[in-house]
Amino acid sequence: MSSDPIERRVSYLGDRLRGRRCQLCGKEYFELRDYCGNCGRKSFGKMEDIDFFYEKGKLELCTLITEPTNKFTKLGSYVYGIVSFHNGKVRVPGRLTDKIIRDNDNVDPSSFEGREVVPRFRRRYSVDRSEIIPTISLAFTFADEYYPHQEYKPVKPSKEYGVPGIVGYGVYTSRFRIREGTMERAVPFIDEDAITAAVEAGKLALIHSGVDSTLIGKVYVGSESNPYAVKPIASKVAQVLKLGEEDEDVQGVDAVDTEFACKAATSMFKDAASLVSYPRMGVPYAMVIGADNSQAAPRDSPGGELDFFVGY
Repeated sequence: MSSDPIERRVSYLGDRLRGRRCQLCGKEYFELRDYCGNCGRKSFGKMEDIDFFYEKGKLELCTLITEPTNKFTKLGSYVYGIVSFHNGKVRVPGRLTDKIIRDNDNVDPSSFEGREVVPRFRRRYSVDRSEIIPTISLAFTFADEYYPHQEYKPVKPSKEYGVPGIVGYGVYTSRFRIREGTMERAVPFIDEDAITAAVEAGKLALIHSGVDSTLIGKVYVGSESNPYAVKPIASKVAQVLKLGEEDEDVQGVDAVDTEFACKAATSMFKDAASLVSYPRMGVPYAMVIGADNSQAAPRDSPGGELDFFVGY
């Protein structure tokens, strides 16, 4: 089956997997609607946002793509299907990622149907170095594999402290490894990079801390492997995780990248602590992320001795 229809079926809602719910009748939409099709004009101003990125869905129907088009060639064969949320109220198209399917593998797509999945933030397809990297949250992994689903429940702090401290953390790395002897390193899947890792780590930190994402006033991302020359990773993290207060699609959060070999992120802990402890700034929480997809020269060239010691 060809993957030609994929580009036409992708829903362009930015990188945030979001929709709307009518507060009157409860009908949900995978689009940003100002009114409900059932309730009509009386639903104006009564449509609330839904963020599916933290939800768990079900893979209802899927098929195996064995002949990707040019942009998807590097992905190889993959599974594409329909994922439902909230007991079938919303259905979205999506790709199953982190699944290596070789040419001689006998894969029955129907065996995946009915399994629970969680959204992942990934590249949509491979691009050249000079092109804009397309990313999307319409990629999924099984909810019971590798990183299992964890519910995001924002809670109010039960106690205030006089000094700043770490209230939560998240760790993300690829499930794939290269092993040599007794040592191994993580390597990213074909649709992963420093941006996707930063988003996933930030998501896990929010889940672990229970902090409301709208209370994050600043996000720092330290990396020496940004896929872009200018565009900061932190701005993408803020967009996908909906950090800071939002007013008509304008997010009230400051986002900045730093670069300094192995301490690009750890150096920012002091800045983050100083920022949240200064009352006049009005920043209750800051997020610090370190993400890298470090590269090395081939082993038979100068600098190649680092090849095994750097990774994702």
